[in-house]
Amino acid sequence: MIEKVKKAAVEGKLIRKTLHYIFVKIPSLTMQKIDGMFGRIIRYTYVKTAKVDSNKIVFMTYSDDYMCNPKYITEEILRQGLPWDLVWVVPKKGSMRATHFPPEIRRVRRESFPFVKEAASAKVWIDNSLNFLWYRAVPKKEGQVYIETWHGSMGIKRAGKEDIQNKKWVKTAEKCKTVTDYCISNSAFEDEVYRTTHWPTTPILRYGHPRNDYLFYPERMAETREKIMRLYGLTGEEKVLLYAPTFRISGHQDCYDIDFAGLTKALDERFGGTWVIFLRLHFHDRKKKLAADYFPENVIPVTDYPDMQDLLMTADAGVTDYSSWAYDYVLTRRPLFIFATDLEEYNNERGLYFPLESTPFPVADCNEELIKNVRQFDDARYQKRIDEFLEDKGCAEDGHAAERVVEKLKEIMGTEA
Repeated sequence: MIEKVKKAAVEGKLIRKTLHYIFVKIPSLTMQKIDGMFGRIIRYTYVKTAKVDSNKIVFMTYSDDYMCNPKYITEEILRQGLPWDLVWVVPKKGSMRATHFPPEIRRVRRESFPFVKEAASAKVWIDNSLNFLWYRAVPKKEGQVYIETWHGSMGIKRAGKEDIQNKKWVKTAEKCKTVTDYCISNSAFEDEVYRTTHWPTTPILRYGHPRNDYLFYPERMAETREKIMRLYGLTGEEKVLLYAPTFRISGHQDCYDIDFAGLTKALDERFGGTWVIFLRLHFHDRKKKLAADYFPENVIPVTDYPDMQDLLMTADAGVTDYSSWAYDYVLTRRPLFIFATDLEEYNNERGLYFPLESTPFPVADCNEELIKNVRQFDDARYQKRIDEFLEDKGCAEDGHAAERVVEKLKEIMGTEA
């Protein structure tokens, strides 16, 4: 009984459950606010008394899934056989039977009492966004280390407090800068983004991004491609174009109106082979249902696949708008095209750090221009522009980022190399 009371209090549900038990009704929003405040007090007290385990690391991603930089740091830890207790935060609802997590990883639900216990006692928090502070679930304390790996790469979208319309996001980011111990960067450009947004004094480790390491190893990319092609019922002989646009704050979808049939024909003409298109919506758009008859048969929805990097390793070419995955994918040196029909509107909505035309990617603001760019693609010019772009951004990627992060973790955890 005591454990149930403690669990309800820490999760911010004690008052509602108590009132429900004695058949007292109070408007739910009122109860949530009261419970939330009471829960934060209880969590603060609990966290401050919890002992830090120097052997434990807790990982969180914005999707609560096994992906992005935290995933590839985890894989390097497992590859080296390090004796650490690895805990992953998963969604607060749904099945706990996901098969894509390594068996060595323990899982806890976001915002649950077990999550609070694990986060309160972990030596290290590893994040790819603002997750540990987003729900004000667990205050960080002395003896704990918070590592921010972020989820962009030389990304073009502005991220300062004056650029983001979501006030909760900005407020959370401002809190993060006071508790983050290290930011992981992949370039001089990204260093500057950290410095001029929310982490002006946080130590920056220009290690590269662990999620990009496999893009430097053709054999690993080939293995991943084979897995993905098999998963989607393809023979492996097809060529894949990945179309993955970013979200719009306004929620409109006109900007996604690609002529898939015309694009497929242009790909066939310029590069040969039989092309299929993987369509992946941003996670903010995943609940939106686009009409199935809107797409030709060769368009395959891959929005629910958890790890974007696997899709990058599979794709023979790509199309996006302002999404930062383009600046991971550039490391493969495979063709990528920009389809940006709402550039002026997006500049007013969010803004860009540099002009699209300064990237290596051919830019189109309509279907006709996109198809023309595919048909007239000049690989020699493209490769030259990639060299210039990476040099200009001070890119540090070389396929060994995860190793560098793990070496730093050994230092933090007190584990001998």
